[in-house]
Amino acid sequence: MKGRQDAPDNANLLYRILAPGSGEGIFEIDPYSGVVRTCATVDREEVSEYHLVVEANDQGKDPGPRSATVMVHITVEDENDNSPQFSEKRYLVQIPEDSPINSQVLQVKATDRDRGNNAQVHYSILSHLPALINNSTGWITVSTQLDRETTENYHFGVEARDHGVPLRLNEDAAVGSSVLTLTAMDKDVNSVVTYQITSGNTRNRFAITSQSGGGLITLALPLDYKQERQYVLTVTASDGTLFDTVQVFINVTDANTHRPIFQSSHYTVSVSEDKPIGTSIVAISATDEDTGENARITYILEDNIPQFRIDPDTGTITTLMELDYEDQASYTLAITAHDNGIPQKSDTTYVEILILDANDNAPRFLRDRYLGSVFEDVPLSTSVLQVSAVDRDSGPNGRLTYTFLELITLKQTRSRRFGRIPAFCIYLLPLFPDIF
Repeated sequence: MKGRQDAPDNANLLYRILAPGSGEGIFEIDPYSGVVRTCATVDREEVSEYHLVVEANDQGKDPGPRSATVMVHITVEDENDNSPQFSEKRYLVQIPEDSPINSQVLQVKATDRDRGNNAQVHYSILSHLPALINNSTGWITVSTQLDRETTENYHFGVEARDHGVPLRLNEDAAVGSSVLTLTAMDKDVNSVVTYQITSGNTRNRFAITSQSGGGLITLALPLDYKQERQYVLTVTASDGTLFDTVQVFINVTDANTHRPIFQSSHYTVSVSEDKPIGTSIVAISATDEDTGENARITYILEDNIPQFRIDPDTGTITTLMELDYEDQASYTLAITAHDNGIPQKSDTTYVEILILDANDNAPRFLRDRYLGSVFEDVPLSTSVLQVSAVDRDSGPNGRLTYTFLELITLKQTRSRRFGRIPAFCIYLLPLFPDIF
């Protein structure tokens, strides 16, 4: 049974989101391509998964439009966009001076709203003092004998750092995009915390504003991966009297802004028809000014030409079958180089392969044997007959010369009419007709 193909008017598909659910205002769909895009910032810590119902409608007229729906599940992957936060801003503890070494003094605790390595916290003490901290648990212990008469108080800072990779921001991110929200805690009543980027903001690419008690870092100017690949911003939170600082690491990732470019739009190469299968003919290459996967190039043959293949990584063209100049003297291959970025970008070039003739065909006489006759009294150099052979090769390989390889066999015939021998019949017996 054959399926009926829709007429053109019945095959114009339009897409729309029927049930956005929690994704309302977050996602939109291109009605013609079906590509789903974000139209607002997503935050895994707020909503980690979205479910959309998408409809495809064929806009048919006869007997009417038909449609299908599909459930789209979107999972928000975690970015290291949250810093660890201590449960207390300041810790105060008393300890006897005769406390033995390795005595536990205090456990500090910080949590991170991210997940996995992005939420795993590592503790360290920022100054030199007679105490150690367990990097994983946050327990601080005495490392040397204490002496109150020598030092009565110790003031020091403890850093909590997660194990996540720095925040990644694509270089084609739109100006105004939200990057990160920082929150500083202040136990003072009615305190107002303000935020400021105090260092590391090369070329003023970023801005910070105070919103709902937090500091929202946004992109102020376009990024350029070739100029800066990492920013280490120092952000200061202040209540007007006291302040604290934190470092924000932002890695800029390369956007697929360049397409591969071949060195030439057309190549012409030649190969002899007698080369064995697997012979390398030419290696063509394209370059891409991006980096990473955006610059990793894959080569493909656009048409299925069984005589050749191309290595997808190196661009080397080799033979897959024996070539025959007499069957086809040239081939034109369309080669596309595409990168592995999102979206992919590509370039196409054409390779003309000229097949060179080899002397791989023997001459062939047009007849298996020739018969001629001549009168006995003809002068020397009289033409008796013409033999002909052909050769499928071309050029010097197809130009023929003729020679006798054996003595000519003569047969005599007596004429009944004249009673004497008026002529000889000459039989050319091409004993070796296929010499080349």
